[in-house]
Amino acid sequence: MGVSSGGGGEGEPVCEINVTPMVDVLLCLLIIFMVASPKPPNEQIEITVPKESVTQVPSDPNSPLLVEVQADGTAKLGQLVLSSKYDEMLKQFQDNEKAQADSKVVVSAKGAATYGAVIRVMTAAHEAGIADVGIASDRL
Repeated sequence: MGVSSGGGGEGEPVCEINVTPMVDVLLCLLIIFMVASPKPPNEQIEITVPKESVTQVPSDPNSPLLVEVQADGTAKLGQLVLSSKYDEMLKQFQDNEKAQADSKVVVSAKGAATYGAVIRVMTAAHEAGIADVGIASDRL
């Protein structure tokens, strides 16, 4: 009494799928499609870079308020020097009419200003209800 492994004995049909020819055909089709397909486009997109950097004019009513953080950690909101105490700084942002009306402030770090001082000013502005607190950058 023997166990048949896969059939194919005398007169019995084979009940297994031979996948080797199918894989060969698929690989040939893959190579044909790879050779026949067009090369991907290598186009360059032309961009325009501004020639001059934009400077903020203090009398421009449409420009957002600029907060400058100095290297020693002091910050100025326009011409107003912000307090070094967080609660008072928060109150100064809340009392500033233009910052509350526009709900936009741009923070600029001057010199070797520390990361912590910049984040502290940005956090105070955000907690004061200013929705858009951005970072100003120098021209590269």
